[in-house]
Amino acid sequence: MPENRTYYSQFGRKPAQLSAVVPGLGQLYNKQYLKAASAISIFTFACGLTLLLAARATVGAWFTLPLLAVPPLTWGLSIYDAYQVGIERRRRDARRFKAEICTVVRGYDIDNNGFEEVTMTKNVSRTGACLILTRTMNSGSQVSLEFEGSERVPGRVVWDNQTRDGEHLVGMELLTPITQFH
Repeated sequence: MPENRTYYSQFGRKPAQLSAVVPGLGQLYNKQYLKAASAISIFTFACGLTLLLAARATVGAWFTLPLLAVPPLTWGLSIYDAYQVGIERRRRDARRFKAEICTVVRGYDIDNNGFEEVTMTKNVSRTGACLILTRTMNSGSQVSLEFEGSERVPGRVVWDNQTRDGEHLVGMELLTPITQFH
């Protein structure tokens, strides 16, 4: 998987969009329950207090004015945090480990011929693998992978590079993250 920021930004968009709707929803999506509760509580409390103080004519504007900044500040920080954490979670899940694991790959090659090939991985992560195949694959092709001692996992071809030996190094994105390798 690429290490560039543009690639990973797509994984921060959904939590950020959720936090844009309601502060804290992106944190819930990222499974950061304490942060979510804090963001929702602070935002709700600040909005309620601001409305209450604004409704009372006896309290001076000097006191309510700083409170007006708390809800949008909480909202903005919630969006930013959800975006950054979404990216970091995906980056952590995509961290590769060198491992040679016997793998059965099933799918369709560049000529649209169905195949089943027993091969080895060069490296794996929770969300991807690099395999050594004898055939060319189209980027975006759907495959199923069966790692040694585990059940089938759906995958998608991300890239295919031919080596000097005629083999193909094929980068796969796993559509269902695996946990056995961590």
